[in-house]
Amino acid sequence: MRKVISNRAAVAPDNVPSSSSKPRSVRVPAIGEFGWIWVGLVLLFVISLAVAPGTLSRGSILAMLPFAGILAIVATGQTLVIQQRGLDMSAIGMVSLAGVVMARTGFAFDSLGLAVVFTVGVCAIVGVINGTLVSRLAITPLVATLAVNALLVGSVRSLTGSVPVNVPTIMQTISHAQLIGLPANVLIAFAFVVTAWVITRKTAVGRQFVAVGVNPRAAEAAGVRVLWYRIGAYVASAVCFSAAGMLLAGFIGSASQTSGNDYLLPAIAAVVVGGTPFTGGKGSVIASAVAALFMAQLGQLVLALGAGDSVQLLVQACAILLATLIRHLPTALRTFRRFKQ
Repeated sequence: MRKVISNRAAVAPDNVPSSSSKPRSVRVPAIGEFGWIWVGLVLLFVISLAVAPGTLSRGSILAMLPFAGILAIVATGQTLVIQQRGLDMSAIGMVSLAGVVMARTGFAFDSLGLAVVFTVGVCAIVGVINGTLVSRLAITPLVATLAVNALLVGSVRSLTGSVPVNVPTIMQTISHAQLIGLPANVLIAFAFVVTAWVITRKTAVGRQFVAVGVNPRAAEAAGVRVLWYRIGAYVASAVCFSAAGMLLAGFIGSASQTSGNDYLLPAIAAVVVGGTPFTGGKGSVIASAVAALFMAQLGQLVLALGAGDSVQLLVQACAILLATLIRHLPTALRTFRRFKQ
């Protein structure tokens, strides 16, 4: 009996392949849903170099970066709101209001520091109003923030009489300053983006913030103060909008009711192109900031080719559709393969 068992164990069947003979599948490294924007940015610069090399000259880049930095700040605030399944359409009025209030209080207080603090405080109050309308009164974010935006635009018109307001010289100096070869607006935008990234990714508050965006009911059941985080997202976006409005007014040299017109749809486009979904929770302020640079360079490329504003809007729409398609393409391919099997 022992002899039979030992003989059976000693003989290995020929039809069983060894582990070493199995073909190894080569896996392509995953870029990630927030990594595609880096690929798109590199491709855009390559295309710009081939089609319109003048857009990559030092003068063109230095002229584009300040506006890209301002757009990145607005996109950062918009990203935080979208992570809470919201949307802040009051960016136009908030950017315009911040520039006007800073200009008026700067001359009235004879102190830029007091003017900046006062402006941020006013915009933060508007953020609380937005967050309360959405979170407490359950008004759709689109409707609530559009209504607030109309009030803000009307207030700016009343303050200015539809006439641009001059900005204190010191604010203009700050907005046009350069440090280590980069415009000050870019460095300030970098500080905003890094601060938001550290808070949302490296702190307990940030983890709770993401949890509220993913599933508010589960977060509330776990003891998280959901209302605070929802309102806080709108307050944070208001602070970002106020900073962008003050920097824009300083860079242009004046503030008016139309200052923020170019910073609503491009900012939302930057968030979408960066990969932040509207389903809440997940998001990347860094990807949104990179997408802001992408949108700014794309606009400069279109203008360099002689296209008008309508074509620029069309290109922005195509960029949004392409970014959405690329982000959902891997999931669609996996679903197709499962269906095929």
